[in-house]
Amino acid sequence: MKHKIIALSLAATAALAALTGCDSYFDDVPNNATSLDDIFENRGQTLGWLTNIYSIIPDPTNRYADGTAMYWNGASIEGYLPWDWVETHDIIQNSMTASTGCVKRIWQNGYRGIMNVNIYLANVDKCTAMRDSEKATTKAEARAIRAYLYLYLMKIYGPVCLIGDAVASNDDDIDAWQRPRNSVDECFNYIISEFNAVIKGGNLLSTYDDQGAYVDQNKGNFTVEAVKGFLADAYLFRASYVFNGDPYYASLTNQDGKKLFPQSRDDEKWRDVKKAAMDVIQSGHYQLVYRDAYGRAATSLADACPFKSVFYASLANSDNEELIYGRPNSSNETYAMVPRFDGLPSSYDKGGGALTVPLEFVDLYFTNKGLKIEDDPAYFKYDTSDPPTATRGTAAIISTSSYKDPISGYQYFSQASSGGSVSYTGPTSLMKQFYNRESRFYLAITFQNRPWDFQGGVAVQMQMNGNSGPNGKTHDFPIFGTICRKNYYAKQSNWDMSMVLRLSEIYLDYAEACAELGELDEALEYLNPIRNRAGIGEYSFSEGTDVRGQKKVVLSRDKDVVLKAIYRERLLELAYENKHYFDVRRWGVAEGKWRTDGPEMTDGWIYPSYHQGGEGGTMTGFNINNVGVTDANKNVNFYKRFTQQTRIFSKRQTFYPIPQDEINRNKLTVQNPGW
Repeated sequence: MKHKIIALSLAATAALAALTGCDSYFDDVPNNATSLDDIFENRGQTLGWLTNIYSIIPDPTNRYADGTAMYWNGASIEGYLPWDWVETHDIIQNSMTASTGCVKRIWQNGYRGIMNVNIYLANVDKCTAMRDSEKATTKAEARAIRAYLYLYLMKIYGPVCLIGDAVASNDDDIDAWQRPRNSVDECFNYIISEFNAVIKGGNLLSTYDDQGAYVDQNKGNFTVEAVKGFLADAYLFRASYVFNGDPYYASLTNQDGKKLFPQSRDDEKWRDVKKAAMDVIQSGHYQLVYRDAYGRAATSLADACPFKSVFYASLANSDNEELIYGRPNSSNETYAMVPRFDGLPSSYDKGGGALTVPLEFVDLYFTNKGLKIEDDPAYFKYDTSDPPTATRGTAAIISTSSYKDPISGYQYFSQASSGGSVSYTGPTSLMKQFYNRESRFYLAITFQNRPWDFQGGVAVQMQMNGNSGPNGKTHDFPIFGTICRKNYYAKQSNWDMSMVLRLSEIYLDYAEACAELGELDEALEYLNPIRNRAGIGEYSFSEGTDVRGQKKVVLSRDKDVVLKAIYRERLLELAYENKHYFDVRRWGVAEGKWRTDGPEMTDGWIYPSYHQGGEGGTMTGFNINNVGVTDANKNVNFYKRFTQQTRIFSKRQTFYPIPQDEINRNKLTVQNPGW
């Protein structure tokens, strides 16, 4: 019996009429284009098809996630969004099922993109209006996008079904699309071979001209440089614990008994990571971003301001000399990062202020010495068992002093105004624990009474009835008493992409591969430039001072310790760049244990030592509701810590389930463990 195939649960057949689920390009095809032949006779429509393929590349910068995207920041301990409709609630509450909307949506749209690539590859040569060189370039780009989409699906679902160059047809029998999942190694070998083929084919465009200048018209293209970066990422995930011998997945088999995951670890895969990462590092195209206190390019580390350097390094624009790939036409939505600012004049930007950060992540940021907060005797901690009193006052708890970067003199904050007409006009002094932290902390976190230095300098007040706190009338407030501010670049005139891949990540890839192979000195050699730039003491196996003259932070010469130090650095350096969710899963630490059946991680490296459960467990916030307020403690009562949320994480959540619709349709598809 013949069926109209919706291949792999997609609306994508060779006939245009079956493409009703695709993006806007297919909704706007001219009336006279009644078939694929019509489309691929026209150069503009042919390139429009490729543009549509590019649009399927995930854009995770909008809290209203759609297509292949997810707002991953709220799916990890990096943050939380409070609104009832936010899909990430199903992740952090472990309430997801194989029928949950985002499970089906990402799978369907990922394969829609893959099928549309196959349609393009099968038809583009028919377009006589295109030059042969143009066809070759666009075919190479399409193949690279297809490999990228497969890699993205693997990160989310584990091994998937490879369909090669197949194109679904109205005349296909349903049995033609009964296909089992491919193994992990088969999937990665295909992805890597496709990336390598288009790189070696020589048809991809370059991000740079012959003089090394950035080519604006190639912005967003899968250039040869971008694809080399994605190749390094593919090698990294292939080598990572969850894909490289994790015993939890050893028994997952297809119906014919074929094992889908490697049964043991292969160190050679880590050597491939080293080579791919070094090819990017030594390409001559990139360098770590250094900026002075005024945001101007600095020629050396000695002249660089830690804060301005990490700020501009994370900004996806063509002036970023470490940018490998930025996604253009992204939402880059900032509403959830901008405080609500009740009572301020209408001239102020006002947002939801609801992308809030559990203290379990806030406490991972180092002090300005590069130490964990529990290892730095100078770090201030509010002792809730010994609160201020009317006679003792609050001077030991809060300060009105400004704070400047000890290296560059850049001023992070001074005491702000209360906002004048806002409903709460109390003290705007700052908790001492917000002083003497590292530059990336100030890049990422809006804390109580921090001045909103992007406009006007008013204090962000998150306590009950504060200008951005709970007032009983709205969800737009930060339940943890903190707001994420990294990626708030709205005042940057040339901010026109979202960050996907940059050189700092490749340095961290290389360091991780070295550590996995026991090459610990070389691992620190590529880890320390990231710490140097952030203005914190570099790691060493012996005492001394680093290139900035700061005291080195001594590590034990132990592979696991060095790995954990690299993991911690990656979590902070790449925070809010959509890496955390996937990293803790590929490392096998998201349960709060050191890999499958390993010990609880109480050493404070990846999660604070006081936290149990990894991505799950209780999540702590400040006292936004003023529980226990008295006249004596009213100015510091906010800083008491309360459990604000409990999350659930189990090993099965390493990967999404395969969508139930796919299980029902494709009888050869097996489900992931635990689902």
